[in-house]
Amino acid sequence: MSDGLADIDVVVLAGGLGTRLAGVLEGTPKVLAPIDGQPYIAFLLGWLRRFGVRRVIFCLGHLAEQVEDWLTEHPIKGMSVETVREPAPAGTAGALRYAMAKIESDPVMVMNGDSFIDGDLSGFAGDFLSTEAAASVMCVEVPDCARFGRIQLTPEGSIEKFAEKDPAMAGPGLINAGVYLFSRRFLESETVSRATSLERDVFAAAAPGTIHCFPEKGTFHDIGTPQSLGGCGGHSGALSGQRQRRARVMIICRTPFRVSLFGGGTDFPAWYLSHGGSVLGTHHQQVLLSDRTVLAAVL
Repeated sequence: MSDGLADIDVVVLAGGLGTRLAGVLEGTPKVLAPIDGQPYIAFLLGWLRRFGVRRVIFCLGHLAEQVEDWLTEHPIKGMSVETVREPAPAGTAGALRYAMAKIESDPVMVMNGDSFIDGDLSGFAGDFLSTEAAASVMCVEVPDCARFGRIQLTPEGSIEKFAEKDPAMAGPGLINAGVYLFSRRFLESETVSRATSLERDVFAAAAPGTIHCFPEKGTFHDIGTPQSLGGCGGHSGALSGQRQRRARVMIICRTPFRVSLFGGGTDFPAWYLSHGGSVLGTHHQQVLLSDRTVLAAVL
């Protein structure tokens, strides 16, 4: 497990109404959407923990109490997880302002709670700290930009323009992956302090070349629509940030531990969240364990 992000707070924007998923989730917030038998939040926190993240702040709104209850019932060993409730929908920039009082680090990492990129967060942070940029966006190439909008770069590799979603812009291209690094001076700037949407009021309005781009080759997963959420099933390994082949796993470890391999799934999914490690599959279990493991060998 890396400790690369031990000193950087992570803010997860998870307060959206989830209107596009209303008929699918039926009163469940998007961050608790079930994927391969576990809520998305479990994969997200397990992934962050492997990068050494120690402080996470969830910006909540719609159905916030469900997320708060889940977090209370599933504490993460070595990680402090706090929540902030929006009294009313405030947009991505507005939600971030509500979290400002709890942010302790400079810079801070911010990510959308309804998408996932299995990218290198430590590399992203290292790249940001090596520049003089006040803001950086993780970007990824996708086969079709039409429903995401396209990012255009300057010759130096900074962001020149955030193009709006446009069906006429179909085809491969670079998009905003929904993961950002901001300096405190950027968050306290007049532009951000007055904005409602990070995407429209901040990024799209920024002068060309003022926002840094970190290109990532990972896979982008959108869980914001019924179609994209359904497409995440069977990809829990990718949602955990693990790019791996199908494999049988031999495990020798200390107690307390129980797992059902090639059977009905794990006995204690909460154990992984409390003590480290995660389940990366549901058909034939592929299990990633933490420092409690004496040996975990892929055959």
